[in-house]
Amino acid sequence: MSVQMMMSDRTPLPNRRADDTTARWVCFELAGQMYGLEILKVQEVLADAEIESVPGAPYQILGVSNLRGSIVTIMDLRHRLGLASRPLTNPICVIVVDAQGGESVGLRVDRVADVRCIRASTVKSVPETSSTASGVLGVVTNNTEVLSLLDTDALIAPLLNARQIAA
Repeated sequence: MSVQMMMSDRTPLPNRRADDTTARWVCFELAGQMYGLEILKVQEVLADAEIESVPGAPYQILGVSNLRGSIVTIMDLRHRLGLASRPLTNPICVIVVDAQGGESVGLRVDRVADVRCIRASTVKSVPETSSTASGVLGVVTNNTEVLSLLDTDALIAPLLNARQIAA
């Protein structure tokens, strides 16, 4: 089962500065924390993906999935972000994103929560640490939650670089 998510909204809100744009983010949970991916990069969400393992694949790669005749590499986002691993139990939730060069990559997450409109002015930058190397663009906070916004290209760059070296 899949849910298509192809819409995006980057328009100024009424009564806001013209440069205070909003973007839509697909928000999901991973190891008890909330994260977001910009909806422009998200192709779809697979609520119950079937994954075939690939012998000799790097530890971050869970395997591949057949998505309507296209083979999609599935990356374990917990491993990529340095979080505690979780057993591969059904159902497996995957967010399929567009990679550079038109390729699709699936990111395994614990659960998809919702889609949120986030104003650029509410995003706080993160210090230049390993978080930025992991692909964290910034964070949005409210009274009860911290939402880390992720850079899709930075998340999957190691996978794409490894493929270029192997080719």
